[in-house]
Amino acid sequence: MRRRIAAPHGGRLAEKGLQEMLDSYEDIFTVRGDAYHEAMTRWPDARAQELCLLVDALRPRAGETLVDAPAGGGYLASWLPAGVRYVAVEAARPFFDRCPEGGLHSRVLSPLAKIDLPDRSADLVNCLTGLHHEPDVGGVLAELVRVLRPGGRLGVADVQLGSPPDRFLNGFVHAHSSCGHRGAFFDETLGDALREAGLREVTLAMAPLRWRFPDASAMVAFVRLLFGVDRASDAEIQAGIAEGLGIDPLRDGGVALRWGLLVATGCKTG
Repeated sequence: MRRRIAAPHGGRLAEKGLQEMLDSYEDIFTVRGDAYHEAMTRWPDARAQELCLLVDALRPRAGETLVDAPAGGGYLASWLPAGVRYVAVEAARPFFDRCPEGGLHSRVLSPLAKIDLPDRSADLVNCLTGLHHEPDVGGVLAELVRVLRPGGRLGVADVQLGSPPDRFLNGFVHAHSSCGHRGAFFDETLGDALREAGLREVTLAMAPLRWRFPDASAMVAFVRLLFGVDRASDAEIQAGIAEGLGIDPLRDGGVALRWGLLVATGCKTG
């Protein structure tokens, strides 16, 4: 699988050395989880299209169990159809503590590389933008497939290598955040990785999205909190979004930030 991350000098670095260059998901969001959660709480509908992306692809039904890994603060739970059992798998404590629990909702504090769930315990697995901070993607995918029952479906959505979100995150955000951003993003070989993990009927497509906000100031604040952009003014962040991603005016007076993710799905056959 071909993945690259931004080198400190602004060039590109091949996959060799990812372990040394990447901060772990757990380390990153143990530091940034509170600010990320604040963004998602203040503007819970901003990423509605993104949160529903894999739900629409996987089509969970009442009585089925969906594992969300990584779950962040469990934001996906409120976008699921009624009657779906939701299991949040999360490694970062600031996120885990906020995941819903009780009734049809449960949570597991566990790294993605070694999920504390039994084999074949899920009908569906949702993995939204969680792989690009994982050096061993093959190992994580194997775990996600392990917890999936035969006939169950896995959906993965993450940033596409060379796309505007790639350049924005590993470029603008990396340069304007104390934590930096060193995501290792994906190309069409993500589909091959799903097949190697044991899935069939694999599909792969690019999905354009928009994040919606009531105004530009909300958009800027959301991006600052979500990505830890603490070394840029509001004007610089807005300019960075406009130049790197694009901003569309909405009919209701709001604005939309252009986004997009590479989406892969597959079925476990055995």
